[in-house]
Amino acid sequence: MSFKPAPAGTALMTSSEERRYSVSQIQTYLGCPLKYRFQYLDQLPKAFRPAALAFGGSIHSAIEWFHRCRMKGASPPLEEVLKVFEADWFAQNLDPLQFHLSETKEGLGAKARAMLAVYLEASNGCRPVAVEEPFSLEIADPETGECLDVPFRGFVDLVEEDGTLVDLKTAARAASQDDVERHLQLSTYALAVYLRTGEVPKLRLDVLLKTSRPRLERLTTSRTVKDLAWVARLIERATHAIEDGHFFPNPSWRCSDCEYQMPCQAWRGEPGRSFVPLASIS
Repeated sequence: MSFKPAPAGTALMTSSEERRYSVSQIQTYLGCPLKYRFQYLDQLPKAFRPAALAFGGSIHSAIEWFHRCRMKGASPPLEEVLKVFEADWFAQNLDPLQFHLSETKEGLGAKARAMLAVYLEASNGCRPVAVEEPFSLEIADPETGECLDVPFRGFVDLVEEDGTLVDLKTAARAASQDDVERHLQLSTYALAVYLRTGEVPKLRLDVLLKTSRPRLERLTTSRTVKDLAWVARLIERATHAIEDGHFFPNPSWRCSDCEYQMPCQAWRGEPGRSFVPLASIS
């Protein structure tokens, strides 16, 4: 399959900006419905930002710039890519970050050089056909054709020449093949392309590991139309739960890095309660 961005104006849009969902919103709700409310509805100020998230964003920005250069026929050297990372990393650190005990701003900055060197070395010279490719559409059930009344939007990290859709992640440990088979972001990429073209694209998860010796793992996967119908219905039910006001905490390993620990502790489940800013909670 050769992926071609849809012409302007062909995406199915909704007139209501407030009802346009993204994969990040769905993932946040599935991870913790109460965090979804704090972040997207109450829009509470965040006490901090996890350093791992900020670091991943800076790596992603540098790699995005690298691929945009490749689309134009250029191959920028590592030092130029590092300059993009360093500028973004500096900006990220203007806000309070929460570092793990074994991490520091300087240590992560130094690790970025090794990680980006690994990534650039793994690039085989093929030009991508799209970087951060946006999509916007109404979710439909691929098996029945039923419109599910869910306006959805997102961005595909990278589309390669053969049509492979790639999602890039930084991580402290390797992902398993099972993780990739259940990867919601890749599934939504595939759903968006299928609804637009009638073809299921090839998919790959690139995991850039920030281990003592950084490495890049590339895990390929696929989806069936049945898989995509399952994902479409999951998105539909999650958005219905959001719009029906079902918000509650989901205690898990994610809590230690959550920016909303204080308002979560203050939560008592009262319907319609308005949460006060973090600074007001003692």
